[in-house]
Amino acid sequence: MDINKILEYQNLDSELFKIEKNLRENQDKKTATQMQNNAKVAQERSFKLNEKASELAKECENTKKQFKIQKNKMDEIFAKDVEKLSEQEIEKLMQLKDKLLQNLSILERNFAKLAENMNALLSDFNKTKNAFQMAKEQFSVSKQNYDKAVEEAEPKKQEISKKLASLEKGIDAKIIDAYKKRRNENIFPVVVALAGNCCGGCRVELSMANLSKLKEDKILKCEHCHRIIYVK
Repeated sequence: MDINKILEYQNLDSELFKIEKNLRENQDKKTATQMQNNAKVAQERSFKLNEKASELAKECENTKKQFKIQKNKMDEIFAKDVEKLSEQEIEKLMQLKDKLLQNLSILERNFAKLAENMNALLSDFNKTKNAFQMAKEQFSVSKQNYDKAVEEAEPKKQEISKKLASLEKGIDAKIIDAYKKRRNENIFPVVVALAGNCCGGCRVELSMANLSKLKEDKILKCEHCHRIIYVK
């Protein structure tokens, strides 16, 4: 086969590969992807915070109920006419009062802790909300910039693709298929010259059998990197 045709094809394809590489490595694309991930993380964080807020709200409601129960019992104690009670009954009543006061004190501390947790949760939620909004805005700007870069590159890509399609007609179909397979794996260049006794791409030394086959067939697929090797 005429190796010059596939080399001409690859030389033209290198322009297309460079455009695609620039788009793949476009900073706006990377930023957009990162902001999309950040927004997703923030959203997931918001869901968890909402669940935690619901749990705290239930805990707060239960604590309020317990406080009311203890308070009602305390009110019942103060409503009793101690003059009609025996010393033993008064003593038991005082013991109950002390226990209720202890319970109320514990519940008050629980309320204070719940309030502290609620404030921390609210602060965390606001930070998460701001992070989500910021990520969303940055994603929008970066995506617009990347989409513009893609749009601007498209005419040149189409022009090169048409020329490649025309050149492809004069090249053996098996060679083109092998070329495109490597190319689709972002291996470039695909066609490389023999460098000494080594593949010109990965620099792995060829066996004597493969060297003989290369000299006979003029081209050879590298067993290591799968590039197409030719002899100048």
